Amino acid sequence: MGNSEVLKCQNCQIPLELDSSLMDLSLAQRNLLVSASTQPIMPAVQIPAARLKRLESVRKAGDINFQQSVLNNQESYVFLNGDSSQLQTTTRLDGDSGDEDEDDLTSKTLSSRISTLTNIFNILSSKTNIEYPVCQDCCDLLVQKLKNEYEDALKERDTYAEFLARLNRQRELDHDMGHAPGQTSFEDERKAAEREDEQLLQKLKKLEDTEAELDVRIEKLEQELALKKEREAEDLRRRNSRDLEKLQFSKELQSLKNQYEYTLNSLDRLRKTNVFNETFRISHDGPFGTINGLRLGGLDDTPVPCQETNAAFGQLILLLATMCARLKFKPAGYILRPMGSYSRIEQFDPATQEWNSCEAFNSGGFKLGKFFHKETSFDRAMVSIMDVISQITANLSLGRQVDSEEIELPYTMHGDKINGMAIKLYGNKPGAEWTTACKFLLTNAKWLLAFSSV
Repeated sequence: MGNSEVLKCQNCQIPLELDSSLMDLSLAQRNLLVSASTQPIMPAVQIPAARLKRLESVRKAGDINFQQSVLNNQESYVFLNGDSSQLQTTTRLDGDSGDEDEDDLTSKTLSSRISTLTNIFNILSSKTNIEYPVCQDCCDLLVQKLKNEYEDALKERDTYAEFLARLNRQRELDHDMGHAPGQTSFEDERKAAEREDEQLLQKLKKLEDTEAELDVRIEKLEQELALKKEREAEDLRRRNSRDLEKLQFSKELQSLKNQYEYTLNSLDRLRKTNVFNETFRISHDGPFGTINGLRLGGLDDTPVPCQETNAAFGQLILLLATMCARLKFKPAGYILRPMGSYSRIEQFDPATQEWNSCEAFNSGGFKLGKFFHKETSFDRAMVSIMDVISQITANLSLGRQVDSEEIELPYTMHGDKINGMAIKLYGNKPGAEWTTACKFLLTNAKWLLAFSSV
């Protein structure tokens, strides 16, 4: 610890505020502190009673006043004053001394005192295990530590004292039993130690045997554990495989269920679907009746090509032939020949006993018979279509046993007229009346289709 105007605690390094008693130590007091710390601790001795009485008489003399002494700032000489209890120091004054000299003197005096205290603390620290100076908190901690060490030393002392007492009792016991306190007790102790050594050796052998057995058992248990883990892993693989197969089976089953439900829905939809209505869609387009989108008829402001009309009649003949096949009914005197746009109807002539073929298509060419209002093959085919529809209606009426009423078509057909409109063209150009008659003809065919598909 070097010279400094501020002293710090050697444990926590915080600045210390020195007591005034330390700052005003006399030379005798400093020597007393140093000598007390350097003198060895002497054991307690017996003091005679005469000397103790004399010491007490000296301590009771209170009229003696010890004068304090203080070194000057240069530590060269001391002034002793009998009239005052305070210490005074002298300094060498220059001729022009003032306030600045007094401040310098105070500073030097303080530095000298601190330097002196530092030396004292260094001497004290070198003689003990404690670094001086210390603050109050650190001092309390050191006192508590020394107190604990003192208590531990007392416990250790008591332990040694108890052990010593036991040895003394053992010696007394051996002496009472008549044994020599030397060889006999030593021989007994040796034999006891040998017996104890033999017992410990036997115990060690047993422990080694037990350890070997435990090692064998541990090895066996480890093998069983490894086998068990392998079996568990195999069982886990099998369980995972079964779970995977079950998952795949459930997925496949769900897929089959979905397909089955879709098939059932499709089947129900197909059951509810009328094949004839889907195959032969009869409707209308303004004044024209249509079958599968093909128009029948023709107007002056809206002409219809002959090819479209012929194709529409081919679809109508195909519809009639399909209904006859489904009802297992053969029209009397007619054979339907559905051939697309060139369909025909064969008609039996009772007079000649021959089958005459009627063309169910119109070429649209010039015909000489229109001037004479002569019936054409196309006209006979139209009349044959009306007659076939009438026969199918009559057959359906006979087959309906539940209903007492006969089937009635929306438009009446008689001869070559339907609802009072002629179905024959006689080679003329299609007009509004013939177009309406064809529309009525398709309406009756759709009505007949509804009854035949029930």
